[in-house]
Amino acid sequence: MSEKEKQELESTATEPNKQPAKTDSAKKSKPSEKKTKSGGGLSRYLREMKSELKKVAWPSKKQTLNNTGTVIVCVIIVGIFVWIFDGIAGQFIGALLNLFGR
Repeated sequence: MSEKEKQELESTATEPNKQPAKTDSAKKSKPSEKKTKSGGGLSRYLREMKSELKKVAWPSKKQTLNNTGTVIVCVIIVGIFVWIFDGIAGQFIGALLNLFGR
């Protein structure tokens, strides 16, 4: 380690953390909000919901159809696997029951 690096390490170790001091003016500049429990709840909710829905990146019709087709194909494939497994498991259990004389 060079002398310069040692000096930098020593100076950072001895200096206190430099954080901006909080002033009373920052606390006072924040306006107090009055919260009312009655009235305006539903209308406020609807306004905020409308605002949030404007921010949504809606897919195009082509993307929606493509994604829907992909989901349907995957559901059919998984359904076929479950159907096959169920048939094999049913045959296996039937063979076990016949083997042990039920």
